[in-house]
Amino acid sequence: MGVVFQKRLGGLIRYLPHTAAYFLVGALAISALPPLNGFVSEWLTFQASLQAPLLTSSVVRSLVPIVAAVLALSGALTGMCFVKVYGVAFLGQQRHEFAVPPRDASNWERAGMLWLAFACFALGLLPVFMIGAINDVCIALIGTGLSDEALAGGWLWLVPTTSAQASYSPLVFLLVIGVVIGLTFWVVRLLYHGRLRRADPWDCGFPAQTSRMQDTADAFGQPIRQIFAPVYRIQREIPRADDAQPVFRQKVEDRHWYAIYLPIAAFAEFLSRHVGRLQQGRISVYLLYSFLTLIALLVFSQ
Repeated sequence: MGVVFQKRLGGLIRYLPHTAAYFLVGALAISALPPLNGFVSEWLTFQASLQAPLLTSSVVRSLVPIVAAVLALSGALTGMCFVKVYGVAFLGQQRHEFAVPPRDASNWERAGMLWLAFACFALGLLPVFMIGAINDVCIALIGTGLSDEALAGGWLWLVPTTSAQASYSPLVFLLVIGVVIGLTFWVVRLLYHGRLRRADPWDCGFPAQTSRMQDTADAFGQPIRQIFAPVYRIQREIPRADDAQPVFRQKVEDRHWYAIYLPIAAFAEFLSRHVGRLQQGRISVYLLYSFLTLIALLVFSQ
C-alpha cells in the first residue's frame, strides 16, 4: 500500500512550501551534508576510525576500517534515499488529482518543525558546545574524556585529537562557500552582463509534458536494486506485448527476514506458548511454584 501511495505523490511543494523547506533541512542533515549536525557526527566517527592504530587489540583494530567503510556506504545510500524521497514527493508534477487539496502545516506545527531545523543548524555550526557537555558527562562517568587541546580552540574550531592531524570549523567552511559563490556571481555578471537570453527550457522534444514522463520511485531505486539484487528476493512480472493492459509488477523481499528474523520469531513464539502453560490461573499452583523456588534456593545456596 505504501509503495502504491508513493507512486502517486508528486508536486507537493506547491501545496506544502513550508513543510517542504523543513523536510529538506532534515533530509540534508540526515544525509550528513555540511554544515548540519549529521556531518559533524559522521566526521567525528571517521576521525575516531583513523585512530585505530592506537588500539591495543588487533581484532578491534582490524574491524575499525570495515566499520568506517560501512559508515561511508550507509551515508551514500542515505543521500540516495532522501534524494529519491524528496524528488518523488515534493518535486515534479502531481501524479493524480486530489479529492481535497493538501493543506500546509499550521503555525504551531511549523513552529515544531522550525525549532528542529534550527537545532540541526545550531549543532552543525556550533558543535563545540554540545561536545563539551558530552565530554563533561564522560569525565563524570569514566573519569576521562577529550584532551585539553581538543576544546582549546573555543567555539570556532573543533579538534577531535590534535590540531596537527585534523580540525573543522563550520563557520570557516560557510565563509569559503560564500566567497566562492560571490566570486562566481561577480565573474558571471562581469563577463555575461547584457548577454542574457530568456527562452523556454528544453523539453526533450515533448512540449506537452505530463506526470508520466517524470521519474517515479521505482526509477529512483532501480540502480540500488540492481546493485544489491543478490541480497534481496526480487520477483518481477514483466508484461508481454500482447497484453491488453500491460502492467509491470515487482516484489522485493529481504532474505534476512526469512533466514534470521522469522526463525527467531518462531522460536520465541514456541517458548512463549510452552511457558504460558505455567499460568494456570490457580493460586494453589502459583504457591507451589513459590515453594519449589524456595526449596531450590535453599539447596543450591549451600
